[in-house]
Amino acid sequence: MSIQAQILNLMMDLRDEFGLSYLFISHDLSVVQHIADTVGVMYLGFMVETAPRDVLFATPRHPYTRALLSAAPSIKPKRDIEEITLSGEVPSALDLPSGCCFRTRCPFAWERCALERPTLKDVGGGQSVACHLVDEPDRDRR
Repeated sequence: MSIQAQILNLMMDLRDEFGLSYLFISHDLSVVQHIADTVGVMYLGFMVETAPRDVLFATPRHPYTRALLSAAPSIKPKRDIEEITLSGEVPSALDLPSGCCFRTRCPFAWERCALERPTLKDVGGGQSVACHLVDEPDRDRR
């Protein structure tokens, strides 16, 4: 872990000193939260949410982003985020389901999700979400 921290700190120092930008891809959300300015969340090759780091970690809007953050380990005894357990299998990237790729595992999926693939929509604050719940938030039964 100390080697990883040293490398990440070096990357951040180089970014600041030379004005660099990185495309940093990781499944480790704690590292993403530490190093990123802007975060993009992908599911089966599709961008489902983008936002400034602090916005995304404070107010995730896509059900997959919320599930990812709820599954991330935390040292806090009481978490501010609702735990979401996903069921079902991840679909094959070679045979994607119709409509939204996440619908087969989404606890909020409804008819429209099977018919139409959502596109990224600006929801304010620099955040964009590819989910039909953005259009009909009353369907979100948090």
